[in-house]
Amino acid sequence: MMSLYVDKSFVSRISMRLDKFSQKGDYLWNFRCPICGDSRKNKFKARGFIYRQKNDLFYKCHNCSASTSFGNFLKSIDSNIYKEYRLETYKETSHSNTPKPDFSVFQTYSNTSEKLDSKKIDLPSIKSLPENHIAKEFLRKRQIPKEYSTKLYYAENFKSFVEDILPEIHYNLIEDRRIIIPFYNEKNELQGFQGRDLGNSKIKYITIKVDEDCKKVFGLDTVDLSKKVYVVEGPIDSMFLDNGIAMMDSALYRAPMIVGSADYVFIYDNEPRNAQIIRNMRKTITMGFDIFIWPKNIVEKDINDMILSGNSKSDIKSLIDRYTFSDLKAKMEFEIWQKT
Repeated sequence: MMSLYVDKSFVSRISMRLDKFSQKGDYLWNFRCPICGDSRKNKFKARGFIYRQKNDLFYKCHNCSASTSFGNFLKSIDSNIYKEYRLETYKETSHSNTPKPDFSVFQTYSNTSEKLDSKKIDLPSIKSLPENHIAKEFLRKRQIPKEYSTKLYYAENFKSFVEDILPEIHYNLIEDRRIIIPFYNEKNELQGFQGRDLGNSKIKYITIKVDEDCKKVFGLDTVDLSKKVYVVEGPIDSMFLDNGIAMMDSALYRAPMIVGSADYVFIYDNEPRNAQIIRNMRKTITMGFDIFIWPKNIVEKDINDMILSGNSKSDIKSLIDRYTFSDLKAKMEFEIWQKT
């Protein structure tokens, strides 16, 4: 098992050779991928990440999909540095009393755009609407916790709302009514919003980012990374979990690379016939993360459906804790779940 402090020292050594290098968290670094060169059209694109998984560092590129251990990443950059790295890790594991260096000097950089400050949700909150309003009825019907009625908004004309907040970008939208679910970063700056249809649209959810580089994660402004973090697909499901976040798609395994190092539990929708979910669940298990596998007697497709079936938040928490697995046990339970 590689030593994290040795790994960190070598991240520091190669940082000057990585274009657009910045540290996003204690064990998360971002830069332009040196393997594929990243975007040729946009020189500001940076989609390579070094991130922590348990007690080791790994590399992942969201452009070319390169995925490997930190050691192999070093080897691809410079074989001589890789040899030094192998020697240092050997020394560290052979001499456990070796003093460990102080990495408190590592600086965290921010790429937050100044224009984020001007983006505000200028809409009525759900709480301010009449009791018989369709948006308020939706929250009641889905049993969404009351505290979110002040955090969610209503857009009578979704197309106009998007054009007002992002006049410089053209979207091919229709003039429909939607609940607006905003998502913010750790500094409580607006990153974007999701519009939930209140009519008969075939597209139930539309997600808009206010800037291309924004983090598309719901719950960053409230999550505590020092505690166990529950990762789901949709924002509404996360509202029933203490310390939950939503990735707003089924690639939940990206959370450590985007959010930062934490003790994660990944909770995919209960859809064993969904090919994309199957692929992402298998990838999550392969990466060694903790994953919740739905027991075969549960027919509901997600956490909100579980609530509507009469389960409480504590019931769901107990179920998740009981059926969370990793490694070989996760693979076995996953195969059983696929056949339900």
